Amino acid sequence: MSARDNMTRMQKYFELLFGKKMDELVDLFADGIDWFVVPTKTRIKGKQQFRTMAENHWAASPDRTKKIVNLFANDEFACLEYTTGGTLKGEADFGALKVEPTGRTYELQCCFVFHFNTDGLIDKIREYFDMATVQRFAPVTTA
Repeated sequence: MSARDNMTRMQKYFELLFGKKMDELVDLFADGIDWFVVPTKTRIKGKQQFRTMAENHWAASPDRTKKIVNLFANDEFACLEYTTGGTLKGEADFGALKVEPTGRTYELQCCFVFHFNTDGLIDKIREYFDMATVQRFAPVTTA
């Protein structure tokens, strides 16, 4: 796939992020998606686990906002940096740890590195964000 194709995929991913069209979002991923959340050491394997965790996180903060900071891609990888914010109204489950609901408003900068397989589907992701920022707006407990 070309860098232009991958930029288009990333723009679609971002457009669908936090929305109600979960099936369209999940269709961007390979069946065996391997998503590693670096600060929590959480590994998400497969589309169903991704869907479950995404639905949990979006429900935990239903007023979530997003704004792209940087987006770039080549023929194999893409990097998406964005700022997200909202109000933590429910528990966010990362598997290895949980972020407790506080009703507090937050803002968090995130960075994702995506890998595309030969079919143009996202098959690997590495997610980065600052846990110290998370801990300032909500208690974190280990599972």
